[in-house]
Amino acid sequence: EKAGQALPDEAALATAFENVSNTEITAYVDRVRDTPLLEEEPTVSKVVDEQFIEEIDVTEWRLENGIRVVLKPTDFKNDEVLLTGFSPGGLSLVPDDKYSSAVFSDSILSEGGVGDFDSIELEKAMAGKLVSVSPFIGELEEGVTASASPQDLETLFQLVYLTITAPRADPEAYQAFITKMESFIENREARPELAFSDEVQRVTYGGHFRRRPISTEVLEEIDLETALEVFRDRFADTSDFVFLIVGSFDLDGIRPLVERYLGGLPTTDREETWRDVGAHPVEGELEVTMHRGLEPKSRVQLLLRGPAEWSRENLHDLQSLAAALRIRLREVLREDMGATYGVGVNGILVDRPQERYLFAVGFGCAPENVEEMITAVRKELLSVQETGLDETYAEKVREAQRRRREVSLKENGFWVSVLRTYYTRGMDPRLVLDYDSLLARVTPENFNATAKKYLNTKNSLQAVLFPEEGEPKEPAGSTETE
Repeated sequence: EKAGQALPDEAALATAFENVSNTEITAYVDRVRDTPLLEEEPTVSKVVDEQFIEEIDVTEWRLENGIRVVLKPTDFKNDEVLLTGFSPGGLSLVPDDKYSSAVFSDSILSEGGVGDFDSIELEKAMAGKLVSVSPFIGELEEGVTASASPQDLETLFQLVYLTITAPRADPEAYQAFITKMESFIENREARPELAFSDEVQRVTYGGHFRRRPISTEVLEEIDLETALEVFRDRFADTSDFVFLIVGSFDLDGIRPLVERYLGGLPTTDREETWRDVGAHPVEGELEVTMHRGLEPKSRVQLLLRGPAEWSRENLHDLQSLAAALRIRLREVLREDMGATYGVGVNGILVDRPQERYLFAVGFGCAPENVEEMITAVRKELLSVQETGLDETYAEKVREAQRRRREVSLKENGFWVSVLRTYYTRGMDPRLVLDYDSLLARVTPENFNATAKKYLNTKNSLQAVLFPEEGEPKEPAGSTETE
């Protein structure tokens, strides 16, 4: 049914069968390496300092090579151990001429396997084991994430060690990755929502080099050797790494593995941190209008942004306001107006590389309802700045947060996430227990104060996606992309 495709006739099929019959086919040889993951074990680096945080049952170790290890044994799941390690720097320390290769270096090298094992051999070596290890190089950090069952812990540590010390640049795996990305880009460009998202990002960041969406042009800038060079550089020194380990293990049992495989990681004691590359949102009131696709539907995004002081209290205030407005806007747009199935509202506060906030409202609707719904949303945002929201919204948000926290405290993933937040920022991890003080801030009065602080349109972006045919006339001064 695909356009441009034709089914073969009987003669063509007969020829294909005859060609195969006359071909000498080499028997398949299964690629299995009958060797250990590590030919030589790393040099052990002992724990030289130990601290115990009794309130949250967390132990901190400092190894001889400088690495910090934060451990929290749990009984939440008897078949799960989670590990994440991170270090400041990331893509921000990579020059622009190597940036595209650096962005995809973790994915490219993950496709190649580790050490002497290519990806197929590694997959077979892992048969029957529950282990997963993935490197990452983000904007401001590089590191690894991993998980395993308790009985496969040594394999997990071996793979973490190999991922950092022995990345494998496989030309065949690299070419397969490029081919996959070419297909991804081709399919991506055919989807109006993704083209819309790309245009919003371009306008938001003023076309900054490091905020370009993935494209054929970006793909052509990637080089396998450059990707390997960047990866090796980012993981060349692990002395400033923090590793978090949470799950079903005991300290005595895991200590030899930590000392050997994390203790054996390379360190050069170089001093570095992330840098601000200047990829900041453009100031002012911006508009984007795009006409793409044939379906009679539109997509609307309202983004408010600006400088803001980061603190756990301010972050909670902003997220609580977003939760309350999510309830309120659902009532107005879906229940009262019947104009959309749902509305997304999110509040984000970041402290690196700059302290900034982002407040986003997004929804889908019929093209003819766009202006009416934007007006309704702006009216509600103004209302909460002027009069706030009543106690019924505060109670709903508090109760949802309380229930979510009760569940989260029994999840390994939550502890990895929250410990990473505190250790990245040098904060006391005991603060995780001080949640009641945050719940107490969820009040109508605080909704009002938080709205006044963040919900202004001085720096904002209004973006609308219309179908190609029958769309209303775009607002004056908008950015139009055909």
